[in-house]
Formats: sequence, C-alpha cells, structure tokens
Amino acid sequence: MLIEIPDDLRYLSELYSADAADACFLAEYPSSNSKDTIFQNSTEFIIHDPFPAPPRELLTSLGPHHLMCCWGTQLPVTSQIAPPGKLLEHWQRTFGTEGLPKWKPYDDSDLFITMFPHQSIPPQQQVVEPLVNYELHSKEIIEQIDCPQAKVYDSIEYPCIVKLSHGYAGLGNYLLRDASDEAAMREELAKHWSDSTLIINSVIENICGDYGVQFYLRRDGSIIWLGLTEQHFNESKRWCGGTYSKHLQTDLLQSFEPHVTATAATLHEKGYFGVVGIDILRDDEGRCFLVDVNPRLTGITPFLMASRIFQGEDSYDEGIYQASFRFNGTLTELISVAESIDYGRVLILSAFERSAGDNRTTICHVSVSSESQSRNREALDQLAKH
Repeated sequence: MLIEIPDDLRYLSELYSADAADACFLAEYPSSNSKDTIFQNSTEFIIHDPFPAPPRELLTSLGPHHLMCCWGTQLPVTSQIAPPGKLLEHWQRTFGTEGLPKWKPYDDSDLFITMFPHQSIPPQQQVVEPLVNYELHSKEIIEQIDCPQAKVYDSIEYPCIVKLSHGYAGLGNYLLRDASDEAAMREELAKHWSDSTLIINSVIENICGDYGVQFYLRRDGSIIWLGLTEQHFNESKRWCGGTYSKHLQTDLLQSFEPHVTATAATLHEKGYFGVVGIDILRDDEGRCFLVDVNPRLTGITPFLMASRIFQGEDSYDEGIYQASFRFNGTLTELISVAESIDYGRVLILSAFERSAGDNRTTICHVSVSSESQSRNREALDQLAKH
C-alpha cells in the first residue's frame, strides 16, 4: 500500500470534505464520569476518564477549541462553547481567513465527525458507525495489526504495562514492576473502573525514541502522510506535548511505513476513515514497535499541521508544543506577547482565563516554531516570565 506525501495540504477539512461532504466536526470528547459536558457516555461506549474528572474548562474549551486550529473552512466545526473572538482573530492574523474554522452552535440533527463514539448521538448521525468506532478505540485492536509490537500477555507477568481498554493521553496506563505495583493498581481500579477490560503488554526495553505518527486514511483505503512528532510526558507519565523536527519527517518514514500500512489496512477493513494517530517506540537497535492506535485527531494533531505550515512559509524547521501552559495575565496579554516574538511563530491553540482576586491567569495550549529548539524554549521562557 503506497503512502502519498502531499505538497500543498494545509488544513484537515480539505481531506475530510472529500469523504464526508455533509458532515460537521464535533470537537468534543464525551465523558463517563463528568457532568460538566452535555455529551454523556454513562452506559454505552464507556471512556476511561481520569479521576477526579477534568475541569469543565478543559472539557468544553481548552480541549475542543485547540482541535479547531488548522481545521480550515471546508467543513464546519461545533462545540458547546464558541471559541473566544480574540483567539479567532489571532488565528486569522496567523493563517489568514482560509485558516479560520467555521464554527456553528451544536445542532443535534447534524451529521458528525466525532472524536469518540457518542452515546447521546444516534448512530446514523456519526460518520463512523459507533459500535465499530468503539471497537477501534480499544487497545485490543493493536494485537490484530500485523506489524512489530509489544507482546500481549494473557495474565500479569512482571514487569509489564497494563492499559485500560479505552483510556487516552496516557491515562489508564500502569507500569507494574512487582506485586506492590499491582496491588496499588487494583485498589485504584476497584474505586473507579472495576469492570474495565485490561490489556497486558510486555515492557519494551532501551527506548530511545517515542513518536506520535499521523496519517489520514481515505474512505477508499489510500493513505495521506501527515507527519510525526516526538512525544513528551510529565512526571506522572501523562502526555503533555511534543516536538517537531523537519529532518525526522523523512528520516523515519521508511522505518515507520510497515506500521502505518498495516494499521491502515486493518482500520479500512473495519470501516474507518479519517485521521489516525499511532504511537511507535524505537529502541537503541533501531527496532520500531507499535504501542497505540488512535483513530481520530489526537491532542498533537493541530500542532503538527501548524508546524507543516510554518516550515513551508517561514522555513522554521523546529517546533515545540506545550499543553496546559500557565501564563500570568489575560488572554489579550498572552496573545500580545505571543505575537511580539519576532524570531519565531508563537501560536495559541486554545485558552481560558482564571481569576484569583485581582490576579488573572490564562491556561493555554501553545506551540512555537523557529529555526531551533533552543529558540523555541526561549520563547516559552519569555511567555513564562511575563
């Protein structure tokens, strides 16, 4: 199966409009434990949310709005809350009018491109049949893909990685080194997800690279290459961002091709089309292992698309993405500082403000692109010191 590498692709709606011309992109996850969203998966299509539940602002603003960046104008987008006007103006100054999403209020009669199967939306209004989509979102699908990957155990063998079937962003993953780790995991699961399906994998040793690889799978089964990022995780092993490098886009494509084509073949056979994110680990001998499959836009997709644009327009070959970045000031001040940095492109993908007395803090997803990662970190430091 050939992988097409597009030269002129800018926005994701250009791809989706060819396969789902009448659809609207619903940029919100449902929740199985938070009441702060109208999209409840309380009895069907359980998603393994974190405990405690994410704040309302993360569910309804920070998360959905950043997925609208670099979506484009070919298809509309929707969410419970409209993206802030100041944020849209920032995107327009960055990309021009063709880069602005066409937001519309949520209408329960629309046909939806979803991030995850929704219990509250009739199946015929979701472009991928939700039962199929739920199957494909399970970690169990990985074993069905014919490419190098971690071993799957029938029972716990130390050391191992245990994953909840429908966790996301590194949530619901447990590294078990001994019986005490297992006891702690089981105590936590008994409180929150006592009936969840567990997938048990071997630990891949000597990892030297953790990559998020993205492609678009057309309805006809053909593959459009989008690119890859190196992934970052915080001290709690939760995903928190990543980096983009021009040279890796071509240097690693051949190594990752078997994993991409095998994943595409399996998903196409099941009836999926759309963006696919897969996670690949590379060890110190150059061997590559598929460790996760996400048939949807992922948290880093907008950053990847923006990095492609800035590479082409400004020859900025390096990018960095920081999720949930804290800025001491208002959204207006944040955008002003971001746009004042002249040695790179600082993009605010989404944001919301918090108040504590007279102090205002803005939580944002932010990306920086420039000639080097040291320059990118300099820009993040400039934002942090404001």
